[in-house]
Amino acid sequence: MGHKKIKTEQQKEYIADLLKERIYATLALLAVLISIDTAHSSSLHAAYIISGTIISLWAASMVATQMSRRMIFQGELNQADEVQHQIRRHAPMLASLVFPLMMIGLSMIHIISLGMAIDISIVSSLLLLVGWSIGSARSLSAKKLPTFVLIIIELAIGLSIVGLKLLVDH
Repeated sequence: MGHKKIKTEQQKEYIADLLKERIYATLALLAVLISIDTAHSSSLHAAYIISGTIISLWAASMVATQMSRRMIFQGELNQADEVQHQIRRHAPMLASLVFPLMMIGLSMIHIISLGMAIDISIVSSLLLLVGWSIGSARSLSAKKLPTFVLIIIELAIGLSIVGLKLLVDH
């Protein structure tokens, strides 16, 4: 007989924050990926665009969190521990860089084209969103139809970003 590990409210909140950061980064990455004009960009330029955007969002998120927590806790926090905690909390945003940069690396060594690297990265991001949507719906123990509706609603943003790319490319 298996025992389900019970998480505290604080642990659940922390995990939810990590997942939120990862989902936000995936949506931001989709927006960046569609903006790359592969006909006029090199692989290195595309890597700079993607890295610069996600790292900037990561840094902005870190600063916003630090500022808001300082205002609320007013000196009650150990600053060194707080910085380490926030770096871990916001790390999932940086993790979103790994796969697209690997694909762009393949285009740099001419195994695939830059366009294919970007397209694979877009599809990968959408598949991640599908997985998270399914997980979100399953956590609600929803029946099949409500689960399907929830997945469609949650994916609408990601799919609209891809639709925008298709519109811009034509």
